[in-house]
Amino acid sequence: MSMRTPRYRIAGFTLIEVLIALTIVSVALAAIVRASSLTISNLGLLQQQSLAMLSAENRVAELRIAQSPMVLGTASTPCPQGGVRLVCRVETGAVADGLRNVTVDVYLAEDSGQRLASLQTRLAEPR
Repeated sequence: MSMRTPRYRIAGFTLIEVLIALTIVSVALAAIVRASSLTISNLGLLQQQSLAMLSAENRVAELRIAQSPMVLGTASTPCPQGGVRLVCRVETGAVADGLRNVTVDVYLAEDSGQRLASLQTRLAEPR
């Protein structure tokens, strides 16, 4: 009677061990792909929000240097930035004598329901 282990037992991995290892690797790779996809999606949104804030700041600067009096109320104008079609909605209200409260909301031109940026300031009425 021999105490030796049969040769096929110590030669390598069993089929079950290989399948379990492949399952673990595939789950890990699926998680990495999902995380990468979310990162890329968020990067696109952050780029749009940055461009929208630039458009809002530009619109406020235009209002600041304008020589004509500001009209109270709400007005929408296209304000493209970096190849992205945006719409700036400017709401102007009176605060005190000679001061105007200005709010600029920026939306995508295709989807005016999602606000990408909002900027609020007070501007002096031009003399």
